[in-house]
Amino acid sequence: MARIDAVLIGAGQRGADAYAPFALQHPDRLRFVAVVEPKEARRKHFAEAHGIPASHCFSDTEGLFALGRIAHAAFICTPDQGHLQPARRALAQGYHVLLEKPMATTPEACAELVALSKRHNVRLSTCHGFRHTRHLKKLRELLSNDAVGEVVNVSHTENVAYYHMAHSYVRGSWRRKDESAPMILTKCCHDFDALNWVLREPVVRLASYGSLKHFRADRAPKGAPERCTDGCPVSDSCPFYAPRFYGSLTPLLDNAAQDTVGPMRWGFELTSAIAEALHGAGEKIPLLRKLDLYNGWPRSVLSDDPTPENIDKAMREGPYGRCVYHVDNDVVDHQVVLMQLASGASVTLTMQGHSAVEERVTVVQGSHGSISARIGIAKSRIELFDHAMGTRQEFDTTGGRLDGHGGSDLTLVEAFVAAVEKGDISDHGDEALESHLLAFAAEQARVSGQWVEMQPYRAHFEQAGSAAQVDLH
Repeated sequence: MARIDAVLIGAGQRGADAYAPFALQHPDRLRFVAVVEPKEARRKHFAEAHGIPASHCFSDTEGLFALGRIAHAAFICTPDQGHLQPARRALAQGYHVLLEKPMATTPEACAELVALSKRHNVRLSTCHGFRHTRHLKKLRELLSNDAVGEVVNVSHTENVAYYHMAHSYVRGSWRRKDESAPMILTKCCHDFDALNWVLREPVVRLASYGSLKHFRADRAPKGAPERCTDGCPVSDSCPFYAPRFYGSLTPLLDNAAQDTVGPMRWGFELTSAIAEALHGAGEKIPLLRKLDLYNGWPRSVLSDDPTPENIDKAMREGPYGRCVYHVDNDVVDHQVVLMQLASGASVTLTMQGHSAVEERVTVVQGSHGSISARIGIAKSRIELFDHAMGTRQEFDTTGGRLDGHGGSDLTLVEAFVAAVEKGDISDHGDEALESHLLAFAAEQARVSGQWVEMQPYRAHFEQAGSAAQVDLH
């Protein structure tokens, strides 16, 4: 097949900034021919960057879908609650779909999308980018080659940095279950997918425990105002003080400096001179703090034009300047999921939002060896220990690109485009559905305090998805 034409639904941080750049870098393989975005400035900016005519720029999906199928693929990158309807209509019109995670916010809806993909014989790929990282590919390779013998126990921890927790899950778009979904889904469907992919055996049953422990009104320091900008008496000692994060970026830069002395890989664009200085001199914080012109995440979330004046205004008037103890959040800040695999091996997934650094850590204990694997903002590694030989091997699995999620954002787009080019429709979303059902089951287990048996749980929702009568309007 020649170049793939695509439509973009949602020209925000994920759609426009993380995935669409592949089309600009490889115009011979991917071209965007239409965009749907409610914010006029974003819509115009994307259209100009990708040469899309005004007739194919829409503020909502009605105009796009009224045209029928005008491209091979649809990239759906709307906020979580806005995934279901455009995905339904795109699949029904014959688009191959690249869908931002989570697929949808209920298990019934997720199963329904998989059934639609099969019914209309089109591809449904979810943006589970971690399986496209060098790190996870190496971990899968080691386990596939029995590097540790029989897997007995796996401990996986999703360490959400304290500043990321405050930004996204206390002040931000994922702070409430009724406006998004449970945090174990929105944050950890990546992790369930990663574990499924590297271990390659089903979960038989699971239990889960967790709560919102810290970010509550009863934990507020004495005299803390509704907003950080209203004269907080503990601003110097509060790790969640908004001006420190959004103004100076101190927590994020400190995290990156702790992680590596090299170029950062989380949306930062460093000049070659700064990158060279970071590598050569090993001067961490002083040089990093010179990046005053950086306007990516999280500043780009506060304003489409993140000047110092606009950032200050957003903190004074918008949701991201609120005191973390005086917000309407209700998602957990820590949760653990205990799983039993079909082989009898045990797996724990721990997610917590109070980490000093942003990282995922996986420890695999086997009959003949063990693995310790860490993927961070800018540096990743895997260490393999052989029990019999007493030897250690270390593998540098750091991503090779300066894009997000361990270097996987553009790699997953490349994989999707390659599949559509080849006419490969083997991915109907079944594996993504499994990761989502594990997350929904974990939340059910947490709330009910009871184990969930996964075989009947899967069967129930798969049947419900296949039987769903879809309203495409």
